[in-house]
Amino acid sequence: MGVVHRFIGKDGAFAWAGVEVETYDQGGAMGGSKQVLLGSRDGSVNFGLRYFEIEPGGQSSFDQHKHDHGVYILRGKARVILGRDVVEVGVGDVVYIPPNEEHQFENIGGEPLGFLCAVPREIEEGNGP
Repeated sequence: MGVVHRFIGKDGAFAWAGVEVETYDQGGAMGGSKQVLLGSRDGSVNFGLRYFEIEPGGQSSFDQHKHDHGVYILRGKARVILGRDVVEVGVGDVVYIPPNEEHQFENIGGEPLGFLCAVPREIEEGNGP
């Protein structure tokens, strides 16, 4: 049976019913939080969907993984390191990160940077985007 986590965010905060907000500060990340929106606890077999939020001036960890993942920017602006490239992204932009590519998101705006990150289910609870 499917699962619904209703959006309960207020006053600019992004939150979903039944989803825990975790501190995201591993691997050099600063000013972040993470919510696992869909994953094994919901019966997902193939993927996990996470929401990351990074405060102004903060950043994600500088990561490199064996899996690929997709990112959809919901709010804010970021400078993204993708291998040797550096790209600015904002609301509505979609980022594909292939396997083994070094990557990092840095909030360059005056509001929180919020993005969805889809990953293979077996690593849904991993620390970085």
